[in-house]
Amino acid sequence: MEFWIWLSSALGPGSPRINDIIACFETAEYFYKEKKRGFRGIGFLSDADKQKLMASSLSDALRLKEKTLDKGYQILTPDQKEYPDRLRNIYAMPAVLYVDGSLERIDENVAIALVGARKCSDYGRRVADDLGFCLGRMGAVVITGMARGIDGAAHAAALRAGGSTIAVLGCGLDVLYPPEHAALRKETPVRGAVVSEFALGERPEGFHFPIRNRLMSALSLGVVVVEGQRGSGALITANYALEQGKDVFAVPGNVFSSLSKGPFQLLRAGAIPVSCANDILEEYRYRYTAKINWKMQKDPGGLPPEKVERNTKAAAFKEDVVPIREKRPLPEDTEENIREIYEVLSEIPIHVDEIAARIQKNPAEVLTALSELEIMGFVSANAGKRFSIC
Repeated sequence: MEFWIWLSSALGPGSPRINDIIACFETAEYFYKEKKRGFRGIGFLSDADKQKLMASSLSDALRLKEKTLDKGYQILTPDQKEYPDRLRNIYAMPAVLYVDGSLERIDENVAIALVGARKCSDYGRRVADDLGFCLGRMGAVVITGMARGIDGAAHAAALRAGGSTIAVLGCGLDVLYPPEHAALRKETPVRGAVVSEFALGERPEGFHFPIRNRLMSALSLGVVVVEGQRGSGALITANYALEQGKDVFAVPGNVFSSLSKGPFQLLRAGAIPVSCANDILEEYRYRYTAKINWKMQKDPGGLPPEKVERNTKAAAFKEDVVPIREKRPLPEDTEENIREIYEVLSEIPIHVDEIAARIQKNPAEVLTALSELEIMGFVSANAGKRFSIC
């Protein structure tokens, strides 16, 4: 464990060299042995990297380890089974995670990151509150940076709903920031975890937050941008999500507000529009069926749940029998498995996982067939891995 702390202390959180080191040496302890040779012959290290590694002390890492464990915090490193799989293959994977609480089963859960402006509007705060509460009530893990504004509103609402939350900090676990979130900081480890890549005592520097943001997106299945200007931290998180292959959602806002510019930019680029928690969780209905409590969803229009269900089924039936366009017949020599998938499709976009669930096939196999249909000109790919007939 101390070797990973030494490595993280030397190169700093967010270093892309961590991936290279693990690929070549597997563990930080094996890599540490290269210190005797001054890390000569390791081409992916710059001279500056080598100087930092030579100057870093293992005894300092041991002291930090003991201090952290004495405070009751966990230390997770890539050689531990408790280390989240969602972090293992990202760019600049963290060498060390300091955790207050538990990240147990995070890889199995529907985790959604809610991000947005610190100086948010009343509208943005209301939306963040509603999304955080409903996601928490329906069983999703809500991830935020516990910052002021959107983050704080969503985080508090999820806890109020009795949900599980994860806060990813841009400072050490023992540093309270912002100070007005003392209650959130105290309650979060009871329901989830407070996580940081930064060692104890590290202050919240400005350059820490983009480093922090990549972990928020990596731990989640999708990132929801509630409000944010162009180039804001919220959009940085969304860009990380895209690089990591995660879903990106955006909340439409007031077109006259600069805080709506970020979400609007994402929507133009194909982000999934969000008006309620259902819009988000619908993307994971078939992959994480047992993890979402649909009985706890917010009832639209104040209708009782049984009436909402009847109305939804009726609407779906009408959509199935009143097509917007006719489905063209496939060529006679088309393979049977492709025909089976094509039969499920209509002009209404449907998620690849729902298609796979209907015909009981592997999603990867379905996606391959859909790609062939798209090349043939019979299928259109829509945002969020949804497909429809052309």
